[in-house]
Amino acid sequence: MFKKRLRDVLKKYLTDEEIDKLERMLSEDKYMTRREKINRIKKLIENGEYDIPPEKVAEKMIEFFKKYS
Repeated sequence: MFKKRLRDVLKKYLTDEEIDKLERMLSEDKYMTRREKINRIKKLIENGEYDIPPEKVAEKMIEFFKKYS
């Protein structure tokens, strides 16, 4: 319902093609809110689907200890 009303308002200012493009842009990862990103990662971790390369963790730990020791 909200999406339809928003689309109706936007039609006053944009073409259908521009509205579709805007909708695609907003659905991309870079436009996700921080909370959405956190929830997505939590779900991946819970399902055992989030792979963290140990090499990257080690690199970041070494960088941290070099910087703060």
